[in-house]
Amino acid sequence: MDKLVSGVLAFIIIPAALFGQATKNVKDKETGEYYSVLKSDNGVKQGEYQKYSYNNKLLIQGYYKQGARDSIWECYDLDGKLTLKYDFRKNEVLYYDTAKKANCGRTYKVLHAENDVDTILSRPPVFLQGSGLVSAVLMKNLHYPDDARENATRGRVHVLFTVDKTGKTSNYHVNTPLGSGTDEEAMRVLKMLPDDWLPGLVGQRAVDV
Repeated sequence: MDKLVSGVLAFIIIPAALFGQATKNVKDKETGEYYSVLKSDNGVKQGEYQKYSYNNKLLIQGYYKQGARDSIWECYDLDGKLTLKYDFRKNEVLYYDTAKKANCGRTYKVLHAENDVDTILSRPPVFLQGSGLVSAVLMKNLHYPDDARENATRGRVHVLFTVDKTGKTSNYHVNTPLGSGTDEEAMRVLKMLPDDWLPGLVGQRAVDV
């Protein structure tokens, strides 16, 4: 085992069964990620992948093949409950707990050039890294602003954004301002999430939502 690098990365050199290439196991304590990279190219992930929350709860597990997500990936909430199962080979959602429960019958604003239409989607936008990661990012990074503390400001900040037909996000804005720095803080932390979505569908057609 090589020595710890900068107190964060630990490498173990092992033979890779696939393609006969050597890999190095990486444990990144800062991000909670466990994975392997090719010995010949540290930028290419290869093999099993796991990501844990700040309190050591498994959030994501899957498999990389030559740097791309491959096979079936699973995401969990902070209680260890499965929330998403996605097959990257077939580009197919196998299980999505949030879609079946919280979003059942919910309308979304589908964006058109001429006007916007409130629509029940056949599939809402899906965050491919799971609701558990959303909760973990918020809990780790959200700070109560000094102004909000001094003014005893409390409540909810509702942030709207667009997920387009390619799965990219844009147009973040606060819908119901709370003030005292809370709106800016909510926006700051939300934008820390990876831009990694499946678009919403009407029938089988991807739409801007």
